[in-house]
Amino acid sequence: MKRRSLVIAGAAAPWAGGAAAQGCPALAGLRGATEINLVGNSFRAITHIARQAERCAQPGLKVSFKLTPNARTETEQAFASAGRSPFDGAAVSKGVFSTLYARGQLAPLTSLVDKHRQRWQLEERMLVRVDGEVMAIAFMQNTQCLYYRADLLARHGLQVPATYADMVRAAVVLKAREPGLAFPIAQAYAKGSDIANDFINVLAGYGGRMFERGSAAAAFHGTAGVQAVAAMRSLMPHMTPNLLASNSEDVGNLFQQGKSALGMLWASSAARMDDPASSQVVGKFQFAAAPAVVAGGPSSSHLWWDAVVMPSNASRGLSGPDAAARQEAAFHVLMQGLSAESVRAGNDLAIWVRSAWRPGRGGNAVALAQAAGAREWPGEPFLSLAHGELGKVLPEALTGERPVQAALDAAAASYSRIAIEKGFAKA
Repeated sequence: MKRRSLVIAGAAAPWAGGAAAQGCPALAGLRGATEINLVGNSFRAITHIARQAERCAQPGLKVSFKLTPNARTETEQAFASAGRSPFDGAAVSKGVFSTLYARGQLAPLTSLVDKHRQRWQLEERMLVRVDGEVMAIAFMQNTQCLYYRADLLARHGLQVPATYADMVRAAVVLKAREPGLAFPIAQAYAKGSDIANDFINVLAGYGGRMFERGSAAAAFHGTAGVQAVAAMRSLMPHMTPNLLASNSEDVGNLFQQGKSALGMLWASSAARMDDPASSQVVGKFQFAAAPAVVAGGPSSSHLWWDAVVMPSNASRGLSGPDAAARQEAAFHVLMQGLSAESVRAGNDLAIWVRSAWRPGRGGNAVALAQAAGAREWPGEPFLSLAHGELGKVLPEALTGERPVQAALDAAAASYSRIAIEKGFAKA
């Protein structure tokens, strides 16, 4: 795990801004907070936000932004703490937001937004409102899209794959004619969240649902679920033997090293393909909507957004003035990371929500996914429970260690027990 922190002065006394607040001018005049701690996932867009937010550190105020692949777990544990949360704010995906909101663990941001909207040029498109209250501030959109080597497809007269079957056919040709391609297809099939994400994407492509309509009852273990596993398995002969340990970072590396030519990866990773310091394929990858699993069907992907949130327990145990000062300082630090200035500085790192953003490489990925029929990522508060159980058993289903139907049934049964324990379903 990596922790980004910047401490400009070691003093722990209250601070008043003034000349010391040049890195984050909105903090001038505030008093009370001495330390702001934030957390988020360790990928390039959030790393950029972290660096921008850390500019707010100054004498008497320490700003730390923890970047970790375990951000979801750490955020959920911190926001659920009976004591004061160790984090004053977090960058979360839509899925994590839904879970935290359903548990009543988020602090409304409406008053802070109303007070500081003009200062930070907050746009309505950024405000995630629930029943009129601003509960999060969105900063980027994302989707998993098809990355493909346009030069290799053109060389061998291949069309951009529109279906999984097209991908397999292209992989067979590329493997036979391009000896340098060790593994034509790269996918994030790592045990846990990666493989569960992919399953949910493909399940939607078959028209399947995770849950029965209007209910927490599992539906992912039906016919569409079995078909989804079969579609995922169809790509495996053309992937690395270490596929069950390959996460999104590993997929990106295979693409950058020229070892793979096709596969689904987050649109937010597009810029790294053209980084001459780490990529051998600069300018060679293009992007399309994730292929369908059924000809003429919807894209096997989902639409996501990421946002910043603040926990309801961040000020637990503090006096009224101290609590208000800490919350306001944390809000300004977060907004520094999401500012128009920050977006312009990291323009190509994400599909930013702000109007200051200008589409770059992969910038049309969300629009392509929408046009191809991709759904929004499910928002049920119990999704994370099913997601976790699927991540445990899908590797066994893919390798044949366990019959597909038996694996899915086991995941459904385990999920159902937990959903009942958590009060989402009845016995």
